Order: sequence, then C-alpha cells, then structure tokens
Amino acid sequence: MLRLATLMLASAFLIQGPRLQAQSNPKLITSVEGINEYELNNGLRILLIPDATQSNIAVNIVYKVGSRHEGYGEKGMAHLLEHMLFKQCEKFTDIKKAIADKGAWANGTTWYDRTNYYEILSASDENLRWAIDMEADRMVNSKILPEELQKEFSVVRNEFEIGENNPDRVLIDRTVSTMYLWHNYGNSTIGSKEDIERVKAENLKVFYKKFYQPDNAVLVIAGKFDEKKALDYIQQYFGPIPRPTRTLSNTYTVEPVQDGEREVSLRRNGDVQYLALGYHTPSTADADYVANDVLLEILTNDPAGILYKKMVDGKLATKVFGYSLTLHDPGFTYIQCEIPKDRNLDSAKRVLIQTMDGIGNMNITQADLDNARNSRMKFFSNTSNNTIDLSIVLTELIGAGDWRLWFWSRDQLEKLSLQQVKEAAKKYYKPSNRTVAYFIPEAKSDRTRVAETPDIAKLLDGYKGKEMAAKKAEFENSIANIKKNTEYGKLANGAQYALLEKPVKGDKINAVLALQIGDENSLTNKNEIAAITARMLKYGTKTRTKKQINEELDRLKTEVSFYSSPGRVSVVLNTDKANLANALALLDDLLHNPSFDAEEFEKLKKELRTEYETSKSDPNNLAFTRVAKMLTKYPKGHPLYTSDSDENIAALDKITLADVKKFYADFYGANNAVTTFVGEIDKNLVKAFMQKSLSKWNSKLPYKEIESKYFNIKGSTESITVEDKTNATMAGGINLKLSEKSADYPAVYMANELLGGGAFLSSRIPQRLRENEGMSYGAGSYLDAGYKSEASIWGLYAMYNPLYRDRLDSALHQEIDKAISGGFTSDELSKSVDSWLEQNKTSLGMNNMLASMINRYLRQGRDLTEVTAMENKVKELDVKTVNEALRKYFDKSKMIIINSGDFRKKGF
Repeated sequence: MLRLATLMLASAFLIQGPRLQAQSNPKLITSVEGINEYELNNGLRILLIPDATQSNIAVNIVYKVGSRHEGYGEKGMAHLLEHMLFKQCEKFTDIKKAIADKGAWANGTTWYDRTNYYEILSASDENLRWAIDMEADRMVNSKILPEELQKEFSVVRNEFEIGENNPDRVLIDRTVSTMYLWHNYGNSTIGSKEDIERVKAENLKVFYKKFYQPDNAVLVIAGKFDEKKALDYIQQYFGPIPRPTRTLSNTYTVEPVQDGEREVSLRRNGDVQYLALGYHTPSTADADYVANDVLLEILTNDPAGILYKKMVDGKLATKVFGYSLTLHDPGFTYIQCEIPKDRNLDSAKRVLIQTMDGIGNMNITQADLDNARNSRMKFFSNTSNNTIDLSIVLTELIGAGDWRLWFWSRDQLEKLSLQQVKEAAKKYYKPSNRTVAYFIPEAKSDRTRVAETPDIAKLLDGYKGKEMAAKKAEFENSIANIKKNTEYGKLANGAQYALLEKPVKGDKINAVLALQIGDENSLTNKNEIAAITARMLKYGTKTRTKKQINEELDRLKTEVSFYSSPGRVSVVLNTDKANLANALALLDDLLHNPSFDAEEFEKLKKELRTEYETSKSDPNNLAFTRVAKMLTKYPKGHPLYTSDSDENIAALDKITLADVKKFYADFYGANNAVTTFVGEIDKNLVKAFMQKSLSKWNSKLPYKEIESKYFNIKGSTESITVEDKTNATMAGGINLKLSEKSADYPAVYMANELLGGGAFLSSRIPQRLRENEGMSYGAGSYLDAGYKSEASIWGLYAMYNPLYRDRLDSALHQEIDKAISGGFTSDELSKSVDSWLEQNKTSLGMNNMLASMINRYLRQGRDLTEVTAMENKVKELDVKTVNEALRKYFDKSKMIIINSGDFRKKGF
C-alpha cells in the first residue's frame, strides 16, 4: 500500500557548500549474524545484509515515525506524508516514474511505530547507486505542493473507503480504539477521513522536517552487492545531509490500567457475524512477549488450538485466529471468530468467554509448547534465509526499538519454558483486561498492569547473536545459465521433471508439482468437487491427522499447499535441504493416503460456504465475476464456466464425501504430471521420490488439455448496486483473438504495458485516474493471454468512491480514446521496454517464481529460450507497430464495463 510524505521549505533542504557536514567513513557499530550496522556522522544508521546467492538487491529506508508520534490534529499525517514522498523532490521530479523506469518492485508503508520505503531491483552497482541517491534526495528535498496534495486526498480517502467495506477490518479498528483511552495505538494508522481531507500542506511540511532526518532513519541494504561500494555510495549521497539541530523527544504516554470489560457494537451490511476479544499485552522487548505469542498459537492453531476445538470443532464458528503485533510500547492481543448467520452469536460468545476465562488454569502441555514453538521457528527460519524478505521484515523490529530484537526474540523462543507460557495465560487474560462486544458487571476488579518497554540499548548491549553459516557461491540468474544448469527428464509413465540445483541462502528449496487431469467432458460439473478434493489432501491421511500434519510441517520448516484449477491440481512445496527427505516422505503420504475424514469434510464445507456467503456483498467479487460471465459463454457446468457465489453454494451443498473419494480415485495420478525443483536440492533424493511416488501412479481417466475459446462479444456497460459499501469497483474487458504465439503478441503486450499494465502506476490509465485526478487508489489493466489457443482477454479495473462513477468512466474512456487516436510516443515505449526487461531480471531472482515459470514452460512444451526470444522481439518493436496493434485489437465496441457499489448518491 502506498502512503506518502512531505517536505520543508525547499531552500532549507538544498545541500550546499557552507552547510555540508564534515564527513568521515561510516563507523561500524555492531555485527550480528552476518548483519553489519554502521553509523554516519549525521546519525543515519545503516544495516548491510550481503547475500551472494541473490541476484537482486533491496534498499529499504525506515523512519522512526508512525501514528504513535502524531499529535493533536495530526491523526493520519504520517500515512498521508508517506503518499506525498512518491511525488517529486529536487533531483527526482517524478518518483513513481523513476521507479517504474527502473522496473523495480517498490512500496511504502506506514504503521504505528514507523514508516518505510523500499525498492527491490536486479543487482548491479548502477541500480544500487540509483536507489541510494533517490532515497537521499527524498529524505530532505521532497516537494509538498498543495495541488498534488489536493489530488492525493482522494486517493487516501479511497484507501480508507476500501477498508470500510470490510466489517471485520472495521471491527478491529473499533475494538482497538475502545481498548485505548490515551495512547495513540488506539488510532487507526490511516487516520480520520475528515482529517485527511482538511490537512494543509504547511502542516505536513512541519511534520516532515521534524521526522524525516538522518538521525531518525535506518537504511537497510540487502542482497547481492559490494559492501565497500555500498558504503561509498551512502557516504556520497547521505553523508552531506547535516545532522538536524532539533532534538526528538521520546513519546511518553502510558496507557492506564484497564479497570473493567469494555463493549464494542458494530452494525453494518454484511453476510457473516464476527466476535472479537482484545487484551492489553506486552511490548516486543518484554520477556513476556514471546510467551504470549506462543500462547496465541496454542489457542488458535488450525486444527489443534484450544479455541479452534471449542469454536470450530464445536460448530459454533467456521474460523478463529489471533495475533499480537510487533510494537515499541505495550501493545495488544486480538482474537476473532467468524460466525455464520445461521449460528447463534450468543452461544458462541458464551463458549468463547468461558474458554478464555479458564485458560489460566488449563492443562497446557510440553507437547503444546513444542508444536507452537516449531510453527514460530519455521517462520523465523524461512524469513532469515530469504534475505530480501528479511530486509523488509526488519522494518517492524526497527520500529519496535532495535533490529536485533529479531534475533533476541528467537533466542527467547528457543529457551521458552512451559511455566512462562502458563504464567502469561494467568497474567494477561483476565476479564478486567478484556474488550468484547458486550458488558458483564463484576463485584471485584482483578486488574493487569503491563510493564513498560525496558531499556532496549541496555538489553542488547554487546549482543552478537549466533555464528553465521558459510557464505554461498554466486549464481547467474540468466535464462542461458538457468537452462544450462537445469536437468530435464521423464519417468516411465510419461511424467516430466526439471531439476535446477543452485546455491540459496539457508539451503532453501522451492518445488511445484502439477498433476494434469481429466478433459472437458469428464470434468463437466466437477469444479467444486475438484476444489474441495484438493483442499482435503492436507486434512488428514491414513497415518496422520490434520493436527499431526500441521505439526510435522512446522517441525520440518516446510510448507505444502494444494490448489485446484480446471484440468490441474498444483502442489507447491517449500522446504530446505536438511528437511527435504522427510518433507518428501510427508508429501508422498499426503498424495497417496488421504483419509477424507467425514468430520473434517463437513468443517471444510462450512468454511467454504461462509467464504462464498461473504463474497455475495463484496463489490470487487461481484464486478469481476459479472465481467467474466459476460466475456465467456461456456455452458453451465463446463470446466471453464464462471460461477457466481450462489452457484458455488448450490454446488457445494450437493457434494458428498463419496463424490470426493470418487473424484480422487478417478482423476488423481501422475502420468501427465510435471515436477519442478529449484534450490539446494539433492537430485538423487528427488529422483528417488519421483520414482517411488509418481512413476507408477496413473490416473484412471485420460487427460486432454481444456482448450480456451474466443467469443465475439458485443460491448456493454452495467451497474450492480450493493448498499452500504463505501468503495466501488470497476471491472472491464475485451476478448482478443490472439495467443502468445501470434505475431502481434509482443506489440499487444507492450500496448497493454503502456496503457494500463506498466510497472508502479507508470502507465496512462493509473496516471490519469490516480496520479492526476486522485479518483482511485488502484487502477490499471492486464493481459490474460492464451498460449496455444487464440483466446485472450484485455482487462481493466479501478477501485473508487461511488460518487466518482461518472467522472471515472469519462476519464477512462478519454484515455483509451486518446491512446487509440494519437498513439504512444517512442520515448514512452523505450522507457516501458527498459522497465519491463528489468522486471524480468528481478523475477528470475525469485526462486518461487522461477520454479513456477519452469514448470509452466515444461507443461506447455516450451523451451526457456522463448523467454529470451520474447525479450528480443519486444526490444525490436517500434512505436508504429505497437500503435497499430493497439488499434487492431483494442476494439471499444467489444468492451464490457461493470461498476459495482452503492450509487444511491449523486456524483461529484
């Protein structure tokens, strides 16, 4: 989510000769587990996280300012400022365009304790220098122009309205605001809609000048880079910024002890009931934080959690979850249950409250602790071994007080005792410390006082963490090198595989197994059965319960997911070399020995039904579903037919467990499977698994790819009214008689990039609807192209305030008409091509995406050299060819437009 920032008087920030700070080399402060922390004379802290196995770099700058630091009249200012920092500064006059031209993955986020901005780019000295230069420029030279702020009001308001569409998200805000009387954690980060619309540019500039300074920032650089060059670039661009003369005071508001239960009641349009509990719990640096985090896992784990068993197994709710945020000051724990309309809310309340009141005396076992610890350790391991992800996750720890809390918390988790968990259960989960949706009087108060955040500098003084693993070798993520190092093969039954062994931090492995099953006739009227069968594979085997499967996955630091699509079951596996053998053994059990437990089957049906019920009043779902129905005219029951929520529910209600068992018996098999492994694999081990698990496992029914069809549809515009929704959705599309094999495909692809699909809001539609007129938080287009059949869709979308409907529709048509009549420019095409090529390089450095790409190409009978061939064709394009393709294929007479929302009020 983009949230933007502001600047002081431009002249006050220009770094000129007499104001240059005396410079010296960055000073090394500490090193912990391969992360080196430096400091410049001006106070800027720097974290360097080198990883030679990466082919990308991440540059993430964290400012220690969030909604916690906002004063009276400043609510939402930190978030609005984040948005404004994507506008323009002294050297970079169009930040978003500069990011898009680089093909970077970028974002900015604001939270309670911090604001951050990051870019992920393909690794090169030039890209690193560019990102550091840009972040230094917008740290102190951003221009907050009143006219740009005026446009951004609507964008931020639209973001606010998107959240207001979801009752469960609103309930979280209401619950937390009721929990806090004085502390700013009770205020939503996005702020008040009225404040957003009224804040002045001058006020933002004061806020910006105060907090956006080097002594209040931490710059994180991670991935593949030369450390000396990085420090030289940082010194060159950040070093001249002077240390500010102002002194930042620590926030000092302490929330008073809660002295009784509080009540929250929310009534809005929706389809599902929600029941929530909030408790005041410790800050991240408190010794009790980890104990409480583990307790939450023990309470809410699906399917072993205490609350899960009481609420979901007890058929009172379909879902339960809980979390405690990473915060600097004493924070909160939030627990929520999803209750279908046909369930009794009072009964659910009674059982939930009784259960929570008794957890202080519950028999929590060492096995419960071990399983919860495994789950949390898996997250830590997976994040720590993905350097790019780690560089972003550390944002929260920096906001919470110090990045080293990441490792310190892990250490606390490893040595956590059962007694500590039990003490946390007794200490924090009292009725007097609770906020719920009703009130219970009590004769005697039993209160909880949460300790203030300890002295973090003292806590971590001299902390070094654990010994680092040996550095990995480098790997060139080019198509030529990927193909050179990938081993292809075929099993006796025809199943295909591709194995790419490459160095990866943490010895991580990404795998994709695609079971290609059935044909158009055999899969007719079976979409819902196929979906529920795939979901059931993780719900128990003949030797393992669902609970045991989840616990084993956590212990093995492994993730397995099953997805169903017409004619295919996709299995995604993420693990590491040390756990590969056991992970494959577990996967073998999941594939071959599903138990299809009757009780789990009924619970899953109820969960899916609730999901479908929820989507019935979602403008986004209604708009896109309607567009898909109008663009494709497959008969009802066809595998590619688009069903709506009511049709999904009707199909779901008819499914029996016998249907699922029969579908598995008839369709599942690996004789048409395609398997891809990428990472630190043991090829012999993987081949042995495929030989044992896949080579003799054949589907009873034949497989034939389901061919997409082109439908010549006449254009039209419709509106769907959904009452009491503050945000609306526009979805649209045109059917194109085109495939990826078509000679025109490269030109059509780039026409979409230029019109609405380009990187980071750089193309014409988002520029007009969001950047220039501020009507939409998210707008753009996409190209969903077929490979073998000439059946593609060019799609459109926008999220907006319903009052903008007519104005947005007019602006959208104007931009499309302008592109068709006037065409794009050579400069636009050149920059878009460069951006797209950089995005491709970045994607090849992400192993999960690489595994999926190799799998897809193998399924389609394509050689990876087609990637390079496509890039070459795009590079050879001239603007005349792209403009001709735009006019040939983007026929507005065939364009479907659907608007979904509450349009009862008149537009602006």
